[in-house]
Amino acid sequence: MNSKGILINACEAEIKEAYYCCHCFKQVKLISTDSRIYFRHHNEVDNEINERSIHKNGKELIATEIKKFKTNSVETEFFLPEINQRPDIFVNRRVAFEYQCAKINVKTLSERVDGYRSLKIKNIWIIGGDYLDTKVRKEHLKFIRYNNKWGFHLLMLDSEHQLFRIFFHISFVGPFNKIVSQQAVFSENEFPKIFKFKPQKNILNSIVMNDYGINKIRRKNDLESQKVKMNFYKEKDITVEEYLLGKTFPPRAPVYSRPAWQMICTGQFENMNQPFL
Repeated sequence: MNSKGILINACEAEIKEAYYCCHCFKQVKLISTDSRIYFRHHNEVDNEINERSIHKNGKELIATEIKKFKTNSVETEFFLPEINQRPDIFVNRRVAFEYQCAKINVKTLSERVDGYRSLKIKNIWIIGGDYLDTKVRKEHLKFIRYNNKWGFHLLMLDSEHQLFRIFFHISFVGPFNKIVSQQAVFSENEFPKIFKFKPQKNILNSIVMNDYGINKIRRKNDLESQKVKMNFYKEKDITVEEYLLGKTFPPRAPVYSRPAWQMICTGQFENMNQPFL
């Protein structure tokens, strides 16, 4: 509620105004990030301070390590008025490093990446904070890049423990797009080794659709799955389950928005929005 007792949606709230919880009547704080806007109690643990510390420490760590290379300049928070952006670290005014700790949606990410591209600035994104994990998850896929050395990959930094983690040769495996990857961990002082790292690729086997997978599809009742199954039966006069049993699913690039079983049944292979690809 605002000071007049009127309920206010967080999206319509003003930073300078005072707001109160309609249940306990204590003052709350308006939080605005790239991905969402919401109210939070003042007396709760303030993760924002910790998040700022994680980001600040990570940014300083990256800048310190980059300065060990022969670079003309390493600047932090340099303002680019043409695109209204401040790269976390700007190297020789040609390469931007971003240490992304807070959750960001793919639309905002794409806009920021496109901004750098419009100025012909190479931009390298390292994720951490809320994205920190020991394996690749679906929420990480928007940050994926590709090169011949690491295949589909992404770079992560645990600034608290000063560890860099590369996930490389990321793939989709099986009918349900299970995410698999290889990984390597580097300490803070091993930062230069990351760019010389040339891993071998593990061979991934194809997956054959078995009874377990068929039963899993049979239990899928979401609207998209039901639509695929119904349209397939109308067109082929055979159920999806009958058709897919025994089908082979080779490893695929981690770029598709649909699970492999749906792509086979529909013939539609839509890509996800992945700005770096």
